[in-house]
Amino acid sequence: MKKRVCMRVTSLAPDLAAKAYSFLSNHDQIPDLLTADDPHTLSLLERLIKGLADFLETGNGFMLEQQMREFALNRVKQGMPLASVLEMIRLGRDVIVEQLQADAEQLIQTPAEWPTFSSMQMDVFRFVDKLMDAVVQTCQMNEREDKHRPENALSAGEPFTEVAEQELVQLVLKSTDIAVLMIDKDLRIVEANYALADLLQVEREQIIGKQIDETFRPRECERFLQWVVERGQSGHYVAEYNGKWTTVSTSPIYHKGELWGAIAVLRNITESKRYDEEMTKREALAAVGQLAAGMAHEIRNPLTSIKGFIQLLREQMETEGNRSYFSVILTEIERIDGLLNDVLVLARYRDDKIVAERFLVMEEVLGVIRLLEPESNRRGIRLELNWSGEQWHVYGYRARIKQAILNILKNALEALAAKGSVVQVSAYASINQVVITVEDDGMGLSDSVKQNLFVPFYTTKPDGTGLGLSTTQRIIVDHGGEIFADNSPQLGGARFEVRLPISVR
Repeated sequence: MKKRVCMRVTSLAPDLAAKAYSFLSNHDQIPDLLTADDPHTLSLLERLIKGLADFLETGNGFMLEQQMREFALNRVKQGMPLASVLEMIRLGRDVIVEQLQADAEQLIQTPAEWPTFSSMQMDVFRFVDKLMDAVVQTCQMNEREDKHRPENALSAGEPFTEVAEQELVQLVLKSTDIAVLMIDKDLRIVEANYALADLLQVEREQIIGKQIDETFRPRECERFLQWVVERGQSGHYVAEYNGKWTTVSTSPIYHKGELWGAIAVLRNITESKRYDEEMTKREALAAVGQLAAGMAHEIRNPLTSIKGFIQLLREQMETEGNRSYFSVILTEIERIDGLLNDVLVLARYRDDKIVAERFLVMEEVLGVIRLLEPESNRRGIRLELNWSGEQWHVYGYRARIKQAILNILKNALEALAAKGSVVQVSAYASINQVVITVEDDGMGLSDSVKQNLFVPFYTTKPDGTGLGLSTTQRIIVDHGGEIFADNSPQLGGARFEVRLPISVR
């Protein structure tokens, strides 16, 4: 699991570095010194991302910490604010976490891996926090040493402590993670950073010096910062501002033993809250999947016995009168067995008898076409194949891919019962994917059908189970692929597109 994540992040490091660099370039609080040297900054961002990927796999971030300490020290000596360096590290963290969340379906192969995957994301946050602390400590230690060197005396003649305090204030005020609001004992706003202005959707310059109650007009139950001055009551709260869930921590500010004012630190936890909710849903689905897999196995055992005894009775007792009864019973048993197989696929059950391998995907497509040709000919449907003859390997479960293609083609044939006579299969390569499309000239897909097409148990067929396409989607996603459904601009009916990664090893 960790190796898969490390390999994925490492392979995407150049793209993620470019993405982080783009954010840096468009950030109005980042100086030109950080973005002026494009190749060097891009290279550093790439090293940062690869270092974080290596940390996820090995748990060792010593080399990365040393590199970031050295970089930060050099840039701060050149006059760059420490906050800007920290912002670069934070962006490196964010693009990795964002990519991991986007690739979760591909990276996680079993429900049991979800907790490990979540823990890895939290490890990134914890390590980056530690990394930024180490960078700050390095720069502060260097400044303390410079204080005792006459040749490095501060040009403005300011005491070191004042410069350090100003740097710390700028670090907090320019933070994009933490919103800060400060008032005096008369409830006037004396400071607010850009993150707060963005969170509360106000102009920072327009609120400085204003009364906090007049500026924000809070409800009485949410005058958290005012309570510090009025009641001496500080604390921690959760509130919603402009649709964003936020934690609010308030504390008094004392000067020479007297209450001077109060400060509030606000942090947007909307994404974290959504992430927690998503994790709760996934854990619930994983538990349901395990239950479904267990029940499917328990049902299959007696079903196998029933099927065996029915076949035995058929051999011993079949007559002209009861032959159709035995046939119906065996057909329905096969139908139940097929449903159980679909449930196991949706539950992401891995059958030890099915082995992943590297295989030619077009062999499976051609096998499905040959299988369905007699049925299509009987119904007067043309089954056309547009393919150059080029071969592509994919890695995964051969039988599952064949099942997915079979499900799509069977749906296409069934869709032509009322209208249409052509099913067209096309295959070609697109960069690093093989693309397989199935189109027909039938009735097409309505908007409501397109919205629910891959929802389990949704069906438009009188005798359908609604598991065929949801199972197909699960198979394709489990193989790192994608599936899309729309109406065909060429034939006018439905169009399904399957994309699978080409295996090059």
